Amino acid sequence: MKKFLARHRRIKIWFFLSIIIVWLVYMAFQTPYTRINSYGSKSYPGKAFGTTIKKTIYMDDEAERDEVDKAIDDLLKSLDERLSYRNFESELAICNRSYAVDGIVELSPDILGYIEREMEICKETDGAFSPCILPVSKLWGIEDGASDIPSQNEIDKVLSYIDPSNIKLVDDGISFHSYDMELDFGAVGKGIAADEVMKMLDEKNVPGAIISIGGTIAVYGDKGRDDKWYVGIQDPRDKEGNVFGVLEVSGGNVVSTSGDYEKYFEADGKRYHHIFDPKTGYPADNGLISVTICSDDGFLSDAMSTACFVMGLDEGMKYAKKKGVDAIFVTSDKKVYVTKSVRKRFVLKADEYEIAKR
Repeated sequence: MKKFLARHRRIKIWFFLSIIIVWLVYMAFQTPYTRINSYGSKSYPGKAFGTTIKKTIYMDDEAERDEVDKAIDDLLKSLDERLSYRNFESELAICNRSYAVDGIVELSPDILGYIEREMEICKETDGAFSPCILPVSKLWGIEDGASDIPSQNEIDKVLSYIDPSNIKLVDDGISFHSYDMELDFGAVGKGIAADEVMKMLDEKNVPGAIISIGGTIAVYGDKGRDDKWYVGIQDPRDKEGNVFGVLEVSGGNVVSTSGDYEKYFEADGKRYHHIFDPKTGYPADNGLISVTICSDDGFLSDAMSTACFVMGLDEGMKYAKKKGVDAIFVTSDKKVYVTKSVRKRFVLKADEYEIAKR
């Protein structure tokens, strides 16, 4: 009996020693950035691209976190100044006010590249996405707080200024074949910013971060062993900050949402919002109230959330599937339609919404 008990004790001792050894070996191969919740995080506010910015950075060293925050702010400010037509000295503003019909305006390679991508999406969507919608946006003035409906004559007039076929790209610049045309990066600017921020985070070896630029959210890296992030999608019929669903997202992706709730006014019981249909000159009116696109390409994510909103549920869903992106469509009757790739990663949080099949 004594031998049995002694042997039993030795087995227990070796068992616990084995567990300790395995644990020590495991920990030896873990860096501080791969251990779950092993480093701190801090959130920082900001403002750029005419919207609020929130940056949550995951790093152990607080001074390094602060440096990264400042670097992000500096980058976003620089991009905003370069991409905004509202900045009098930006390439886009200079191009819009000084081009000569059939002349050539030289542009930086990256700016020209963005316009080229916009033109490609315009062609793919049969004009639902337009790089030259700005004259219509200015006429309505919704983004600047206007609440008057333009006359049909006014709308018909500006529609003649937004034909993308009058834009020609050349090796080092752009040429317009019509007067009064204007370019705008409003539908892609935040996506461009998200892409550039993630490049910078990679260069600085930041373990993880989530950057919210208005309706565009860049998710980078991870928070430890768990490389999944959860992004809340704004409820288009509730106050800001309330979500109707949550999407599980991997680091390296950008989530962009466009909806009729962002900037709008109401008249005679009808909502007029800032996402315009280039074919009609009116706010898109096809039963959608929100479209969310998730992609590892921020430019594409931002552009497609607008394009799919204008295209409507059927055509928008087809386009999302063609491009291989994750998509969430919400209709005015609060039905939610998602691409197959999203079904297991999206959870409804508001009772009044329901997942529907198409």
